[in-house]
Amino acid sequence: MKRSSKKFLALGAILAVSIGLAACGTSGSPSSGNGGAAPQQGKPLVVVDNTGATFVQSFNPYVSTTLGVMYNMQSLTYEPLLMFNTMNPQAAPIPWLATGYAWSSDGRTLTFTIRQGVKFSDGTPMTASDVAYTFNLLKSSPLLASQAPGPSPVVASATAPDATSAVLTFSKPQYANLFLIASTYVLPEHVWKTVQDPAKYADPNPVGTGPYVMSSFTSQKVTFTQNKHYWQLSQVKVPEVIFPAYTSNNTANPALARGEIGYAGNNVTDVKANFLDVSPDNHTWTSAPPYFASNNVVALWLNVTRPPLNDAKVRQAISAGINRQQLSAQGESGYAPPAASSGGLLLPTDNALLNPRYANDLKVTSDSAKVTSLLTSDGYKMVNGKWMKNGQPIKFAIQDPSSYTDYATSATLIASQLNALGFEVSFNGVADTAWYSNYPVGNFDAIIHWGQQGPSPYFWIQNWVDSTLTAPIGKVANGDYGRFSSPAAQAALEKYATTDIKATQQEALNTLQDIVSTQAPVIPLFYGAAWYEYSTKDYTGWPTASNPYINPVPNSPYMLYTLLHLTPVG
Repeated sequence: MKRSSKKFLALGAILAVSIGLAACGTSGSPSSGNGGAAPQQGKPLVVVDNTGATFVQSFNPYVSTTLGVMYNMQSLTYEPLLMFNTMNPQAAPIPWLATGYAWSSDGRTLTFTIRQGVKFSDGTPMTASDVAYTFNLLKSSPLLASQAPGPSPVVASATAPDATSAVLTFSKPQYANLFLIASTYVLPEHVWKTVQDPAKYADPNPVGTGPYVMSSFTSQKVTFTQNKHYWQLSQVKVPEVIFPAYTSNNTANPALARGEIGYAGNNVTDVKANFLDVSPDNHTWTSAPPYFASNNVVALWLNVTRPPLNDAKVRQAISAGINRQQLSAQGESGYAPPAASSGGLLLPTDNALLNPRYANDLKVTSDSAKVTSLLTSDGYKMVNGKWMKNGQPIKFAIQDPSSYTDYATSATLIASQLNALGFEVSFNGVADTAWYSNYPVGNFDAIIHWGQQGPSPYFWIQNWVDSTLTAPIGKVANGDYGRFSSPAAQAALEKYATTDIKATQQEALNTLQDIVSTQAPVIPLFYGAAWYEYSTKDYTGWPTASNPYINPVPNSPYMLYTLLHLTPVG
């Protein structure tokens, strides 16, 4: 299933790579050009990173409901300016469509040096003008936003003074946001400038600089083949990448175990017995428990516009009533440890950034005494086994795709746990296409959703609480889907993003942890696994715990980097 499951860089790493006249390092740099060499040919690689959707020919990389975004296909055709190895916090960004970058002294202007000799898949040269066009399009079309890894700050202006220089100017310092800015996919101006409504454009036959082009489409399968104009063509040794349609993890996982799927991001129940032991070619990140890295904070998002979820004490009581250990053991098969901090940090990864008052403050099992204390102090009384106030119960539904079997199980468990404590909670299982349409417009009471990626907790907390990312109910939001609004949160986010002083950023992060804990706009549940299964039957060169050259999950843009490192067996 699709997850934004990527390991995060430590706080200092973003500072190290984003301050001053920083040029991208050469370690891990891609090769330029194909040197006239023909790409090595292997077998088609079958990839499954999501299930349950009806395939529709739509690949717009800036619309969350397109097939390309939901199934993480976009990085096969579209590429970012820089690549980040989030498995190595100290690594400098990897040059990609940009070969270097530099900040102005006030952090408001960012200049990229654009790689020469790159062509789009239709043979048209890519220049800095395409980069400037992309950022200006995102500015003029607020309904467009990247989902991999997340929306970039909106530019005040973007210009291309020459073919290899793209200059981005922002209204305030953006030191902390290099990760989001440089991860932006570059669009071909000559194609997109003719599009009348980019937010409604399906982009059925995408033209990009990436190593693949979409070559065939059916309602059951999408096939990508090598882009003959690719600037690193000699590195493309996987001739075809195939995305088949599966209705759920339950239908995909047997094919995965049999080796019919070569690269996946699925939740496999009892992964040892049902996958690893089936074939010596089957592998996960590690060969022993927990098998997957913990790399994002999965949370229960609450729509704070809907009573009684607009009450912070009710939200805190919901958090106190959840048995996270049960979610970990039964919903996530033990692969995802229960969340330990109400402040929203990923532990133990973020221990150095933790506000001490929120160290292990979450009980792993239900805390009925805390539920009672919170609700009685809020004016609720227990009537016939239900918490009531002004004649109304605490009633809501958790909406998630039925095909996301782990989330569906966790949602059902939460409903059962809370109902035993006097709430009225249900699980609303929907098709994933409906879910991807519903939650951005606020059409839900509650959802279980994976955490945003980023070089520090700032990135996923921002995605939770930044009201500049949200929109009125019925309009598409690019984050803060629960419509939470807090002046204190906005001030802390700005304080963090506009400074390069580590101590000041920590002060802001402490405030954000306070807000997440005491206001509970989202409720941390467990630390999500970086779902990653692969087969060595046809290809070697996969990222592993002993060779973590890139985030291994089949998400964008990391899938692109992995595919360029694979070598056919034999």
